[in-house]
Amino acid sequence: MKKTNITALILLFMLVISFILPVEQASAAATLDVQAKVGIAGKAKSQSVVPLQVTVKNNGADFSGDMVINASSSYEAASAQVLPIDIAAGEEKTFDIYLEGIDNYNSSNADVFAFFEGGIEKGKKVAYNGTKQLQGNLLDPSSVFIYTLTDKSDRLSAFLSLSQLAPQNNVEVFNLNQIKDYTLPENTEGFAMANVIVIDEIAIADLSQKQQESLLKWVQNGGTLLLGAADQVNATAGIFKDYLPLALSQQMTSVSADSLSKLSGGGIFTKSISVYSATENQESIPVLTDNNTILTSKKKVGSGEIIQTAFSLGDQPLASMDGYVALISKILNIQSIQQQGVMHGQSAIDKIYDIQQVNELFPSFEVSVSYMLIVIILYIVIIGPVLYFILKKMDKREHAWWVIPVISIVLSIGLFIFGAKDRIIQPQVQQAAFYKINDDRSVNGYYVESILTNRSGDFVVNANKDTTALALRKYDRFSGSSRELYEFSYIKEHSNGSTLTLRDLSYWSVQSFAGKTEAPNIGKMDIDITLKNEKLSGTIKNNFPFALKDVTLFSGIKEIRLGDIEPNGTLKVDTELKTTVLQRPSIFNNYNFSFPTKKQEINPALIERINNQALQLVENDKKPVITAWADQAIAGVELETSANMSPISYFVQPFDGKVELSGPFTMKRNNFTYSVNPLSSNANYNEIDEQLNNWYLSDGLYEVSIAMPDNFMNLVQTLNELTISNKDVNRMQLSIWNNETKKYEPFVDAKQVFTDNITKYFNNNDELLIEIKFGPDQTGEQTKLPDIELKGVAK
Repeated sequence: MKKTNITALILLFMLVISFILPVEQASAAATLDVQAKVGIAGKAKSQSVVPLQVTVKNNGADFSGDMVINASSSYEAASAQVLPIDIAAGEEKTFDIYLEGIDNYNSSNADVFAFFEGGIEKGKKVAYNGTKQLQGNLLDPSSVFIYTLTDKSDRLSAFLSLSQLAPQNNVEVFNLNQIKDYTLPENTEGFAMANVIVIDEIAIADLSQKQQESLLKWVQNGGTLLLGAADQVNATAGIFKDYLPLALSQQMTSVSADSLSKLSGGGIFTKSISVYSATENQESIPVLTDNNTILTSKKKVGSGEIIQTAFSLGDQPLASMDGYVALISKILNIQSIQQQGVMHGQSAIDKIYDIQQVNELFPSFEVSVSYMLIVIILYIVIIGPVLYFILKKMDKREHAWWVIPVISIVLSIGLFIFGAKDRIIQPQVQQAAFYKINDDRSVNGYYVESILTNRSGDFVVNANKDTTALALRKYDRFSGSSRELYEFSYIKEHSNGSTLTLRDLSYWSVQSFAGKTEAPNIGKMDIDITLKNEKLSGTIKNNFPFALKDVTLFSGIKEIRLGDIEPNGTLKVDTELKTTVLQRPSIFNNYNFSFPTKKQEINPALIERINNQALQLVENDKKPVITAWADQAIAGVELETSANMSPISYFVQPFDGKVELSGPFTMKRNNFTYSVNPLSSNANYNEIDEQLNNWYLSDGLYEVSIAMPDNFMNLVQTLNELTISNKDVNRMQLSIWNNETKKYEPFVDAKQVFTDNITKYFNNNDELLIEIKFGPDQTGEQTKLPDIELKGVAK
């Protein structure tokens, strides 16, 4: 009977299992199908915000929860992105997402997507089918991305040939109107990969308000908008109406083929073109002019610019002439855009890596050796003779066996609380940021923030809509880990910003995050400085609501400390500066930073590293700059819990320095700006040291532009002598472009001196063009570009 009961129970158990197993397997089967597209037309730029289009189809029951994207921005930075989604049974939805960057550094080889029914915090992970890894053509960050808005892409076919003028530059042109299923974004990040956006015969006013606002914000963040001429351009410019560089009339004039050839630097033109008669609006800067006829002008808008032409960009006969490509290159200054693209396109992480190393050093880390010795000596004295004397006097020496441990424990706890009180009460936060000050009183830049935790667990950071936040990798956490990215940190977007959750941090550990940030209408400096007879004089007014410290002028290789300025205060400038002109700072990437060994050295070392990055923000402004710093937090990020905050905000502002020259002058190499443009596909270059003029060149053909400071020629009466020296005659052959003959003239001597009609060698942009044939080179050693000296007489 017992055997019968046991057999029946076994059969019943097997029957129950047979019913349970199919149900569990069915519930585990994936019901979500995911397909993802990276970038635009399958192309994306490395170290840039990347658009990601994700289509999710639900083949099962209703889903409500979070979609997680495990995409690393770079090897140094990685945070998953979380998007709440609701998809009904049988429904299909498409989501447009913008990733801070994309690189294949997923050490755990986890799926790029994850889905959590009920949310990432406590929900159940759900399997899915479809895209497991993101695939796309990821291009170099120096690539120049040009977006066009035109009804007929063949009108702008010349833009496709821009890369031919500079083989080292990868120029990609995307005709947005012709891309299937593409919708112009209403989010500024949708334009982030673009260096230039070209608008041809399209009414901006016809775009939605959000599209116009996002386009304007993209310009303010550093983009270049090229706007062609058209009838009633003021009416069609929409949100850009008040930012236009030119006022176009209804009258037309013509520009000859010969003038176009000169303006383009030798491009071939066969016919004249018609242009609108135009006048420049306030604060506009001329780009191309033919006598009194304005062809192109530009205006700064935030950190970006609007370039406007007085001719239609796609009309014939201009659009089909061979020289049009060279003319476009001059208008856009492609080489400058490429260099600027490397800086603006870089992720924030690449800008703050050197800063992060010092920012993670907290003053509380320092242990005073003298303090420790005093404590040890006092402990020995108290435990030894003092305690013995007290116990002896009380005739309680037999109690020493428990009194000594108790005193030791009490003293240890007291010393611990005293020494670690700052770490126990609340987390400590150090923020290091650097900003460019714009003409409209806005600032934009980058920051890194480091947290010294006072507990273990999750830490949440809130960022406003003008600030991004991305966790920096801690190699001791990531190394050898099979955990997925969202288990370390993740980002959730909200209507007013985003939150970054740093997960499972250890007690008394340091974790950093970084990002881009901007702030409107915060303030600027009013700079009125004149250089006369090698002496600086003038004033600097601080319009910020906080004090500015260590105000410094940078011009060329010169660095002049001027002092501090209180809020709304004015600093009087009266100091010597032994130079002929005011010019942009010489940018030199100093990797031999001093590393602080004492807490007093942390801030100076941090400011030194910040300065190195901040100056690069204004490299393309080609102006002298004023820098300063404040112990004020500007970046729109805040730890959700209270924290002890220590901020450093570093500011850099370009300005138009006034120069008064009199009598004879001499311009040296450091007064000029050098730019290198490879002319052959095998030519590569790298600037090693701007101050010493040290460069690396591979064998090949190059064009070197040697430019005067802006508006310098307005101060000149005559040019008397131009000397150009070849510093590497064994490997370098030089020729100089003659703007009258439109030919390169080869150098005869290693040191060539010109005294007759020197102005024929300077083009409309006040620059010399030197062609260099470099090689053959078997050494691979550094070289020096041609040296230059210019003598003349001022007006």
